[in-house]
Amino acid sequence: MSATREEADAFLKTGEFESAIAAYDRVIKLEPNDAFSIFNRANAKEQLELWDEAYDDYELLVKLQQNQVLARLGRGRCLFGMEKYEYVVLDMNTVLIAEPENLEALDLRGRSYTKLGKNNQAISDLNKVIMQDPENVYALISRGAAFARGDLGSYAIQDFDKALTIQPNLPVAHFNKGMVFFVYENYDAAVESFDKTLIQNPEYVEAYSRRGMAKIQSKWFSREQACLDFKKGDDLNDPLATEYISKYCK
Repeated sequence: MSATREEADAFLKTGEFESAIAAYDRVIKLEPNDAFSIFNRANAKEQLELWDEAYDDYELLVKLQQNQVLARLGRGRCLFGMEKYEYVVLDMNTVLIAEPENLEALDLRGRSYTKLGKNNQAISDLNKVIMQDPENVYALISRGAAFARGDLGSYAIQDFDKALTIQPNLPVAHFNKGMVFFVYENYDAAVESFDKTLIQNPEYVEAYSRRGMAKIQSKWFSREQACLDFKKGDDLNDPLATEYISKYCK
């Protein structure tokens, strides 16, 4: 069996995740409580974004009372991937009772708070993360979103710009900047940010309708130009773009 486990570990190390899962399946069939193999199989599934399956493995480890902190962190990542943010918070609360300075737990909880609209709690957690890991782009983007929802637009822009300095190819940061500019009625800057979003990701569906609305509000663009954006969004099945076509493009 050790040869099979070594084979599975080798597949995991080289990024052959499907082969790793199959090999760990064979190990776990012979030794159902092999916590090491269950954890690594969960990790391989997580890499393939098989969130439900990875969650089940991490859940098994929690029930077996093995690798509790790592298992709960993994379960939290899967819950985040499944957009079950309130449950991420519950798991990370448990981790942080045991390890109050655990950065991954603070990061997951902070980003979940942002998704849940709990802006103050999000900023509090993410401040701690960014202080220790100032180049964590996802923490910066999430804190920026929390700042934006808390009417702190200038702080939001600073976070998005910092994230883009670290990782220039980050369409979500450009999109979020565009949304802040739009809310503050800087429509031309919003169009520019949405342009950059779509250069980096032409399939970023929401950016077409938002850019179209910014063009409607700006004196520098025609309604026809805005309607081209709405049409593109409609082609990509954005219901908001479809609504705007009906309203503005008759």
